Amino acid sequence: MKSTYLRFRLSFTTLLFFASAIFVNTANAQSAVADTLMLFDFEKAVELKSTDTKTRIINKDNSQQLLIETGINSGSPGVTIKKPKGSWDLNAYYHVKMDITNLGEHPARIIFKVGDPEDGMEAWQMEIRFDLAPGQTKTVADDIATSPWRFSEPLKLLAMRAAPGQAKSDLSAIDQVKVTINYPENKHKLLIDNIRATNPVRLVDPKGFLPFVDRFGQYKHAHWPGKTLSVDDLRQQAIVEERELAAYPGPADFNQYGGWLDGPQLEATGRFRAEKYDDVWWLVDPDGRLFWSHGVGVVHPGTAITGTTDREDYFEWLPNKETPYGAFYSKAGRASHGYYKTLDERETYNFTASNLYQKYGKNWKQAFDRLAHSRLRSWGMNTLAVASDRQLCEAGITPYTETVWVNGTRKIEASKGYWGKFHDVFDPSFRRQIKRALSDRQHAIDDPWCLGFFIENELSWGAEGSLAIATLESPPDQPAKKEFLNDLKAKYSSISALNKVWGTSYSSWKALLNSTDTPNKSKAWADLSAFYAKIVETYFSTVHDELEAVAPSAMYLGCRLAWANSDTVIRTAAKYTDVISMNKYQYNVSNVGLPTGVDKPIMIGEFHFGALDRGALHLGIVEATSQSHRAALYTDYVESALLNPYIVGTHWFQYGEQPPTGRGDGENYNVGIVDLADKPFPELVNSVRELGYRMYDFRSNAAKNGNIVQPKKPVKQNVMQEDTDMHTRSN
Repeated sequence: MKSTYLRFRLSFTTLLFFASAIFVNTANAQSAVADTLMLFDFEKAVELKSTDTKTRIINKDNSQQLLIETGINSGSPGVTIKKPKGSWDLNAYYHVKMDITNLGEHPARIIFKVGDPEDGMEAWQMEIRFDLAPGQTKTVADDIATSPWRFSEPLKLLAMRAAPGQAKSDLSAIDQVKVTINYPENKHKLLIDNIRATNPVRLVDPKGFLPFVDRFGQYKHAHWPGKTLSVDDLRQQAIVEERELAAYPGPADFNQYGGWLDGPQLEATGRFRAEKYDDVWWLVDPDGRLFWSHGVGVVHPGTAITGTTDREDYFEWLPNKETPYGAFYSKAGRASHGYYKTLDERETYNFTASNLYQKYGKNWKQAFDRLAHSRLRSWGMNTLAVASDRQLCEAGITPYTETVWVNGTRKIEASKGYWGKFHDVFDPSFRRQIKRALSDRQHAIDDPWCLGFFIENELSWGAEGSLAIATLESPPDQPAKKEFLNDLKAKYSSISALNKVWGTSYSSWKALLNSTDTPNKSKAWADLSAFYAKIVETYFSTVHDELEAVAPSAMYLGCRLAWANSDTVIRTAAKYTDVISMNKYQYNVSNVGLPTGVDKPIMIGEFHFGALDRGALHLGIVEATSQSHRAALYTDYVESALLNPYIVGTHWFQYGEQPPTGRGDGENYNVGIVDLADKPFPELVNSVRELGYRMYDFRSNAAKNGNIVQPKKPVKQNVMQEDTDMHTRSN
């Protein structure tokens, strides 16, 4: 992406700076704050800590700069640049910027992180990810505060990924930055200079800020095009949209399922399947028509459910529970992350359903269902993707993916992951809980409208060998550890034989079982990689067998892989799944491919782009500069997928906007196709519709004319790629 970063930042600065005048008196700017504070210009000594990286200071253009040359033996090769003595207080600044040049031959996906927070969520918030083309120089800016102004007095806002006027972490003692490559397939050469804190924040008085959410769940202290200001706005929008949907009823070349009516007629089996046609992977619908899954996830009337417990004063309107609006209150348990992770129970309010009730009256749910199907068809979409409303899916109007969550299993105790520890697949609870999770999916088993089953989401596979290391670091009663020792005993004649290979000094097999130490990874690599492969094999084979037993005619769509995925995981998934699903939060997927010898269809389970120009407080995982830019990025992404011979669909995450006050785990991203008041973002919808109406001709013509883009094959790693930061990432 050729990001116009400055334009994006100015738009957000303008939005929130002028918004501040609505609720506060602006305090005096911080006195004696320099516009820029140089952190590292490499003219003076710095402390460098490298991981799989060679570093040296060179003189270029009369300036001392840091040259780093990364390898491919780590999941995050790079360098930590540390102040030799002391630290900086960066509370006065909004950005830490860096000048960086890609001197290598390959595009680089880079992570720039400021500080070293212990909290995983804070660590993720303090980093920025970006792409850098060969030969490209870029100035990148990492936000270290959530807005370009800060409250002059403390006002702690709870349970949000981004809350206005807050530092993202403790900025009082910053002494390092970190630059890494995200799971490289090639070696890279980068040149870094002028790492500085800049853009001093403006202080504003917090008086009058609360409440900051209006009756529709929107951010109160700003205005933007299309903001809903009244119930009349809601109802008028419904009238206008009905006219639009009538004008655009859907692509003429869609059959009832959204398959390609004008395309070739293949065998009609009554169920969805995957098949190659013209050397390109497709899905095939129940009627035997080529099908490309153009979908959106979480089509559900609860995307703006937000916690009210301990935050009642955030909202200008929380209705009386004795009124009809009382139906939109509910209770929830512990969240996975954030403030609500600390509470056993919290109260919530559903602004999505509340707004729909104000818009359509007591039959709001029927209106939501009808409109969701009509919208997707009108937009040229044909799939209700992950975690969509069951009643919607069962209607027999739009194809859907069934989503299965496997909970209640025993975990590998020492494993780490953003969404939790990894299953101990050798414990009986694993198979038992899969059976239980599948037991209430009877509606989807023989349903021709069901594309297939996603089973689980974004598991923390780690790098090659990592789960085997975690197994050895776990307690002696861990079933996986006992399994690993049985394998080692079968391979080695004695503990001394193992010690000789591993370079260890265990006195007995029992001593190894009781130990939680990590052996030399290079010496133990053959055994670590073998047991890692056994964990992966056992996982996929168990899930496959249990799904096959229940739904033999349904496709297994995999587990929605995220982050980096090892060669072993991809190859094993290909062995057991019908489609390999991957969540890919990046700007295009033209280079998403499979290891040599693997030929399977890929489904993109999640992607999105977000901007801050329509009341959102967090842009999400991948940055756009505006709603128009967001729409353009959508077209670029889906076109890159259509030109990829493996990809059989893309699913946007998600249908409805997340609330500014956050869902349970605090996510408050600009991710919706429709906003909090059920109003579609027009720029994005135009791009979705334009692409959806031509996608079949586009892909078919590319295949016939030789314009399909073959992805590069990833390099197989023969050593363990360590990534100590992986468990802090949400994607």
